Amino acid sequence: MKRLLLLLFVLLLIGCSSQEAHLIYLPESTPTPAPMYTPTPQPEPQPINVDPVVGEGFQTDVNGIPILDERTHYFDQYLKISQMRVYEENGETLIDAVITNDYPGKLTGGLRITFTENGVKLGYADLLTASGDLLLMPGENRVYADVRTEVDVQMMDFSIDITKPFLPEQ
Repeated sequence: MKRLLLLLFVLLLIGCSSQEAHLIYLPESTPTPAPMYTPTPQPEPQPINVDPVVGEGFQTDVNGIPILDERTHYFDQYLKISQMRVYEENGETLIDAVITNDYPGKLTGGLRITFTENGVKLGYADLLTASGDLLLMPGENRVYADVRTEVDVQMMDFSIDITKPFLPEQ
């Protein structure tokens, strides 16, 4: 019974205690402002002012490649020298090479190989085909030259120069 009275007493204390409620004032809620949307105008293409072209137009070859330098165009665009061999035989210095012509027609012109050492010209040779001039058919063409020199030029630096511009044979 003591327990029951103790329990009743505890319940009475809890039940008789006063509870205070405190009112907390919150700030008034303000509506979230809508973002200001300013549309970005569509970009408009800017006009491009091009001055009229004065002078002659480009001249092109049969493949449509513009001819910028008439002297070297066909050599630079269509000819490739390979398998060059400089050798001596019977006291003469000779050159054999292959020139590949990628142009759809025959090309004719002139090439000269000049051998130099320390800036001094020590020999030269004009390349020829079997016909006696430099007429290059489409594809690979064997060429030769007889070097005019009095010294051994086999290991010297050389340059290849155009003596007659390459043009399609008419």
